Formats: sequence, structure tokens, C-alpha cells
Amino acid sequence: MTILKTKWISWLWWLGLGATAVLAGLAAQRIGLPGGWLIGPLIVALLIGLFRSKRPQMPQPLLFSAQAVIGIILSGTFRPEILPGVLGHWFSILFVVAVTLFLSIIAGLILARISPINRETATLGTLPGGATSIIALSVDSKADTRLVALMQYTRVVLVVFSAAILARFVLHPTDAHSMPPAIILPVNLLTPTPWFHYSLTAIIALIGVFAGRLIRLPAGALLGPLILGIIANGLSLVLPVWPPGVAQAAYILIGLYVGLLFDKTSLIQAGKLFPIIIANIVVLMIVCAATGKLLSILTKTSYLTGYLATTPGGMDSVAIVALGSGSDVSLVLAVQMVRLFAIILLGPLLARWMLGIRTKKISSH
Repeated sequence: MTILKTKWISWLWWLGLGATAVLAGLAAQRIGLPGGWLIGPLIVALLIGLFRSKRPQMPQPLLFSAQAVIGIILSGTFRPEILPGVLGHWFSILFVVAVTLFLSIIAGLILARISPINRETATLGTLPGGATSIIALSVDSKADTRLVALMQYTRVVLVVFSAAILARFVLHPTDAHSMPPAIILPVNLLTPTPWFHYSLTAIIALIGVFAGRLIRLPAGALLGPLILGIIANGLSLVLPVWPPGVAQAAYILIGLYVGLLFDKTSLIQAGKLFPIIIANIVVLMIVCAATGKLLSILTKTSYLTGYLATTPGGMDSVAIVALGSGSDVSLVLAVQMVRLFAIILLGPLLARWMLGIRTKKISSH
């Protein structure tokens, strides 16, 4: 009876959180914030997480489902006719990614110099993007995994908030390839059997998640459906599309997930290091904003597109903001994905290099 009662309380708590998140999403959407369905729930989850001693964890299937939905939505932003344009910017994309990674590593080394944080923790915590993979990597590199997680996810929250606020109140898109705020196509534009399209879309998403996880693709639950959706859309096999409301539900789940990554305990344990971590993140964001300006000049797109493309992390969250801001979503995703793969490929090499330096120092003493 006690176990059953506990389960009911847990279910009621999550239902209450979901209802509050929906209301917060509606409010954020009403005031015109890009990605309002994500920002509103994120604020709710942050407030709840900070006032609870034990951090609630979102069930993994829900997170994977939300990422799969977003992956399919993003696949609809890749139109075959713009691929030559994206490929035409390959040098600019690679150059900006290389500059961003180099400067982020320098920022991490400087942080290690001026704070008690060791080199491994500072460098891995400063790498932009691929938070989950970097945290997993930190376990094998002798870094402080909890501090790496705090640095990574604090940056994700700051990036999402700054991107949404700047997209709404400061920056304005002028791209020729900007996308409309709504990606879900109206039902009356589909064939007479919309549920057939919905079913095929769900199958593509499901296969994409399993394939992405099976081959250990970074952010596999997001990139697997994204890649399969692009293939299906590009070959005109099927038009990936979700029923009304599914996209908003996915945004809400992502917002809750990011917000619930924080709790009172983790912030207290960080203690005196938190201000210098925040300062380091702000510096990194400014550096990335500068590279975003460089990207916008090289590719002749708006600064909003360049800024969103070079934000340090939170690819799925930034993509949601990009969808509602009118920026060039294809270029934003191209830069974010190239940087993500670069970090995943170079991360282990960087970790081994730092571990080698540490081992040599210990042996020399």
C-alpha cells in the first residue's frame, strides 16, 4: 500500500510539473520569446530543482522521444535546393569551428591557471557542445566529473536564455533562407491520409533512435532521426511531419530536462568556484559571438544566424530557438553538427594528451 501510494504521489508530482510547464510555455510564447515552449518549462524546472534537495530525473525514454521529435522537425529544414549553398560555405564552417575549439581550449587552460580547478576539469568543462559525451569522457580522464557537468550544463542554460533573448529583442534575421516559426505543416496541405504520414514519420524516428544509439552516434537520439529524415525528405520517399501539438510537447520535455539538471546541492558544492565558472562561460560566449560575426561576414548571412550557429553548446535547444527566429536553420545546424563531431573525435585525443602531461609531472616528482 505504501509503495502504491508513493507511486501515485510521484505520478501526481510529474503531472503537476507538466501542467505548470505547459502554462509557462504558453506564457513565454504569448510574450513572443523564440523557443517559448522550451524557455517557459526550463524556468519552471530551474526553480523546482533549486528548491529540492534531491534532483528529479526525467525518464530516459521521454528524453529520447523528445530528441527524436526534434530531429525529425529539423530534418524538414534541410531542403535539397539549399545544400549547394551550405556546401559552398564548407571552408567558412570548418574555419569557424576550428577557431572556436582552439579558443575554448585556451579559455580552459587559463581557467586552470587562475583557479583551483585542475587542467583536465577546466579544459573538458570549457569545450563547447556535446555535454553528455564530454561528461562521460571526463570519467576516464581523471577530471572532476561533477564539476565538468556543472560547467557544461550551466553553459547550456545561459546559452539558451541568451539566444532566446537576443533573438527576440536584439538581433533580427535578414536571411533569404529563413524558416517560418512553425515547422509543422497544416493537415490540409497533406494528402487525404495524414495519419499515414504521421505513422511513417514515427517509424523513421524510431529507427533513427535505435540506429543512432546502436552505432554510438553522438546525440544519437537526435541525429539518427535527423539524418534519416533528411534522406527520406531529400529522396521524396515521405514527408516527415508530426501531428499538431507533438512539437510543443517535445520542446517542453527538453526544457524540463535542462532545468532539472540543476539542484541546490550541486550549486552549494561548487561554492566559491561558481562565480569564476560563470565568468569563464560568459567570456567563452563572447568569443563565440565574435566568431559568429565572422561567420556571418564570410557566409553573407545575418548576425543572428552566425550567433546561433556558433553558440557554445545546447544544439537541440538552440535549434528550437533558431526555428522560431527566422534564421538560416540549415547553416546553424551545419556548424553545430560539424563542431559536435569534431569534439567527439578530438575529445579522447585531448583527454589522453592531458592525462599524459599529468602522468609525466607525477613521475618527474
